[in-house]
Amino acid sequence: MIYAIPKAVKYIAIGFFLMNLIGLDRSPIVWMDEVTLNDPAKELALNGNLISSVFSDRNSFGEAYYWQPPGQPLLMSLIYRLFGFGIWQTRLPGLFFASGILVILYFLSMSLLRNHSSAIIAILILGLDPKFIESARSARMDTQSLLLAISGIYLVFSLRSIRDNNSNTYLPSMLFAGLCLGLAGITHPLAIVWVLSLALIKLLWKHSLPTQKFVWLLVAIVTPLSIWVLSAFGSGELKLLGAQFFDHGGSRLASGSLFGRISDEALRYWDAYRLVPGLLLVYFGGIVWLFYNRRNLSYGSAWLCVLTILPILFNTFFMSKTVGFYYLYPVSMMALASGAMINHLWNNKTRIFSMLLPRVAVRGVLSALFISVIGFGILGRYVVLAYQWDQRDYAPIKLALERTIPPDSVIWGPPDIWYAAEEIGASLRIRGEPLRNNHDYLVTKLTGDIDIPTDLHLVAELGSALPPVFGAISVSSADYRMQVWQWDSN
Repeated sequence: MIYAIPKAVKYIAIGFFLMNLIGLDRSPIVWMDEVTLNDPAKELALNGNLISSVFSDRNSFGEAYYWQPPGQPLLMSLIYRLFGFGIWQTRLPGLFFASGILVILYFLSMSLLRNHSSAIIAILILGLDPKFIESARSARMDTQSLLLAISGIYLVFSLRSIRDNNSNTYLPSMLFAGLCLGLAGITHPLAIVWVLSLALIKLLWKHSLPTQKFVWLLVAIVTPLSIWVLSAFGSGELKLLGAQFFDHGGSRLASGSLFGRISDEALRYWDAYRLVPGLLLVYFGGIVWLFYNRRNLSYGSAWLCVLTILPILFNTFFMSKTVGFYYLYPVSMMALASGAMINHLWNNKTRIFSMLLPRVAVRGVLSALFISVIGFGILGRYVVLAYQWDQRDYAPIKLALERTIPPDSVIWGPPDIWYAAEEIGASLRIRGEPLRNNHDYLVTKLTGDIDIPTDLHLVAELGSALPPVFGAISVSSADYRMQVWQWDSN
């Protein structure tokens, strides 16, 4: 179970949160997933209907929303009800969840590997991971799902110590563990891969989890999903659930040959970590090291291998290679293995083939890696923000739209203007084609390639280009340069 949180863990989690508060409203630029995933929550909080206004011109999204499971929309609608609608309210929850992930991963590492130093190193690595930081700031559902799933996994393994199935703490705790995993699954369906991992652990190590415990776990896991499906059935929207959810889910599955999927998954990891290839080496080196040394460690090390390798294989063979943060599911477990490996290498002499490396050399390499991760991670983000602070400010976008577009207008445009459109009383559409009869205004990205209809005239230009860092380095990022168009007859 969870006991007192060590001071070092508190400092790392709080430090992660505070470091990422800086420029949270400016980095990243408002983007597609932030809008499409949170618009239903906004509609539920402000108008009482779980629909998607930005998708309302297609697939009955203006009637009901089943494109994604309801975990994130329901939570975010509560946030909007309590604290209002805005960019800070949308992005802060993901940051809270990411900080919580670091805490619960510490306890999971202690449960499986039983080494305080390894656990601290693990959460420090993940907390500095540029892609984990990006996910935490993205306003997506990934950190919410990861926190719930890892909490459930930790509770499952911590309950191994309860031998009496009639214990007053056994059944409620096991049900809560299953509920966490089930809620993770209706936040992001990929979390279910860890249920498969637990089932494999149960199959290979029968003593790991008694059958009665596992049955109760499964009952609790399927409960949130059952409630969602039954609610759709009761509303007469079961076909709509199938049409929206499975249509979207199908687009997120891998395609191509077996070899192609393997190579594409490898390239995806490389693309994600190309600025910090040493971190990628540490992640995969950690799981290889743990697997090689599993017989010299506790059962927990073998179970951690399963929790890591099965999601890697699942992503490789079944998941799309072009969208999402799917790799963070295995990466969060790789971090635990990497923490154990680094702790071992730091405190012991290392032999590569027949050559015995001096401890100072190993520590030097690890220190250089640590510095590079900081430089291309949070420190690099700070440098970019320092050079582009004013150009990333969202307030001028809202003011410009407020001066240009009257309330109650329907705008066809990019996701960038979502917050501004809502705050000025307009409504945004981001799918389909701009049509005179459906939309009052058209907003286009200056860098976009849309064909502007001939019966539109330009009424305003927004935003400015992002200056290069140090005056010479161009950063791959969208900006807020946009043009506002109005139909001639209006």
